[in-house]
Amino acid sequence: MANEIEFENHFSARVIVVVFPNGYKIENEEDLAILKDAWTKNLKSWHSPYTCLFDLRNFKLNSDYQLAFEKLINFFKNFFMRKIIGFYDENSEKVTVHFETVIGIDTASAQTGLARGNGFEKNITDLRSKIQIDNDFNAHVMEINFLADTEFVTASDISIFKSKLQNILMLWHTPYSIMINCVNCKFSEEAKTEFAKIDRFLKGFFCKTIIGYAPKADKETYPFPVVRSRHLAAASLENNGLESGEIANCSTRKIGT
Repeated sequence: MANEIEFENHFSARVIVVVFPNGYKIENEEDLAILKDAWTKNLKSWHSPYTCLFDLRNFKLNSDYQLAFEKLINFFKNFFMRKIIGFYDENSEKVTVHFETVIGIDTASAQTGLARGNGFEKNITDLRSKIQIDNDFNAHVMEINFLADTEFVTASDISIFKSKLQNILMLWHTPYSIMINCVNCKFSEEAKTEFAKIDRFLKGFFCKTIIGYAPKADKETYPFPVVRSRHLAAASLENNGLESGEIANCSTRKIGT
């Protein structure tokens, strides 16, 4: 998909990574508006200042919209963005921007509290990148999709899944349920057994239930109940009737208790 935008929210490190899996071209007002709208929606989950790492690896900016793009960046600086760092690959075509740029996501991350470990490859073959998590706070549902064929084979694969879930959990302040789209997803017997650790972990963090739908493999191979369609999965969940899950009830959190 052209001009696709993804956000990695690292709440504990206070870092947002803006990623363009297929590159991004700003050639008209609509391209700017799409970026602004997506970024603004992502910020609804944030309650603190952040540093932005901005993907320039395949970013094209028409010179006629240079000033408009700068105004867009300044707009977000007024919404608690402390700093923005653009990152390239060594062979990327450079674009003129009025903020700091570096070679490599690891170099950019080193200037933040974000530890990248083995580097950053946002592509369809990377397991972590295949896992897409969307939050419906009003319905109290976390929905997980897989952007390409995904097979959890080892305990290490499940560990990656857990890591991504842990990052998202910082958004939630009320009980929730999880729906998993299994149309692109399979589990080995080892991964199925290992998933039990995630199940116990999530239930300790207010997860009411996990349900999958549209299974790619036999239902018995999944480590959670699976139904035929998303409609049936959604129908099995009940709204817990609490306030929106993105609103922190800070009055219930007392220091030193």
